[in-house]
Amino acid sequence: MSKPIEACDLLGCWRIERWAYVYEDGRPDEHPLGEGTLGVLMYTPDGRMSTVLSRAERPRTSPKSEAEKAKAYDDGFAYAGSFEVRDGVVYHTIDVAHDAALVGNVVVRYGNIVDDVLTYDGSGTDFTTGAKRVQRVVWKRASGRR
Repeated sequence: MSKPIEACDLLGCWRIERWAYVYEDGRPDEHPLGEGTLGVLMYTPDGRMSTVLSRAERPRTSPKSEAEKAKAYDDGFAYAGSFEVRDGVVYHTIDVAHDAALVGNVVVRYGNIVDDVLTYDGSGTDFTTGAKRVQRVVWKRASGRR
C-alpha cells in the first residue's frame, strides 16, 4: 500500500516506462507515442518541473520538408513549469511547452509511488468516440547514466 505523494517524494529524474490510454470498455490500450515511448520527467527542490517525451522509432535526421517537420512535431511532447503537491495530488503549472496552447494550464496528476515506480492516472473521454478512458503514465526513478 502506498502513502499519499509528497513533494519530496518526486524530486529527481524519472524515466518513462509506459504511457497508455486504458479504456473502460475493454478495448485494447492505445499508446499516444507508440509502445516504447522515450522520455524523462524531472522535479527540482525549488518547485520546478519539466518533461519531454518522444516516439522511439523516429528518424535521427533533421526534418527538411514541411511534412517531415509536422511529423517531428507530432512525434514528441514537452513542457516545463512549476509543481506543487496538495493532499497527495500533483499540480503542474505550464510555463513553456511544445504546444503554445498548453501554456498557462494547470495539469492535475493523481498518482502513487511504489518501489521507485511513479504511476499517474487521469480519467477522461476519447473525444472521437465518447468512450471513457484512463490516461496512465508509469515512470521509474532514474539511477545513474543510461
